[in-house]
Amino acid sequence: MSNITAADVKALRQRTGAGMMDCKKALQEADGDIEKAVEILRVKLGNKVGKLADREAAEGTVQSSVSADGKRAVLIEVDCNTDFVARNDDFIAFARRIADHLVNDDAQANPGTIDVEVLLHEEIAPGQTLEAARADLSATTGENVVIRRAERFVVDGEGAIASYIHATGKVGVAVQVNGVSGDEAAAFAKEVALHVAATPATKYVSSDDVPQDEKDAELRVYNQQAEAEGKPEQIREKIAQGKLQKWFKEIALLPQEHINPDKHDGKTIDQLRKAVGDDVTVARFARFQVGE
Repeated sequence: MSNITAADVKALRQRTGAGMMDCKKALQEADGDIEKAVEILRVKLGNKVGKLADREAAEGTVQSSVSADGKRAVLIEVDCNTDFVARNDDFIAFARRIADHLVNDDAQANPGTIDVEVLLHEEIAPGQTLEAARADLSATTGENVVIRRAERFVVDGEGAIASYIHATGKVGVAVQVNGVSGDEAAAFAKEVALHVAATPATKYVSSDDVPQDEKDAELRVYNQQAEAEGKPEQIREKIAQGKLQKWFKEIALLPQEHINPDKHDGKTIDQLRKAVGDDVTVARFARFQVGE
């Protein structure tokens, strides 16, 4: 029997849209012949083969799960082909099921970006891998269901995590604050999540987090713009620096005025943070938007 590699399985999966295990079994039955494996899958799965993989997964849902103690959270995006399926209760429940599984999985508790390819091999139920569950949902809906990305948050010590999912399910945010626990910290994290959901340009917690090469590139653009506008050379740098500071307020969270000025008296996120406690920090956040 030919040696079936992971690359062979992936290639067949991309070509047919069939589940990972179905592709592996078909390749084994075909002794590694991909064309023959395609025929085997066509017999097994009928006219669904090829159609699912060819369709772009441009719709979907963002869902989250936060542990009961507020110390762990998972944000996940699952995509499909149409908004009709994206609003389907079973599709949304599938995404939430994955998030719940991940937030309660002690064996996979490390914070950060979750490797989806590894995740697909995990059991989400006794005897059922996540890939098998995904393939079943894909067959049921007739659409290309894709687990696009997932992010895990873990508080080590004092802190809180909150998430916000927009009513449409197209935008989701998770925010972690460190330094203090309790209801006030959780409420602050929730307000930050609401703000980040409404400000898609926000990428960093503070201007200090912006990589130097990004700052340098932005400053070069502003200097070139000032030159193109015919500004005197001696003031170009000052103009460029002014624009850079304005850009920081667009992409950095802390200096931004909260999107609900009436509720928060026009305070910035940093001012709201200090009101909770000087030791409080916004450790990190993630914002997922379907299709971005």
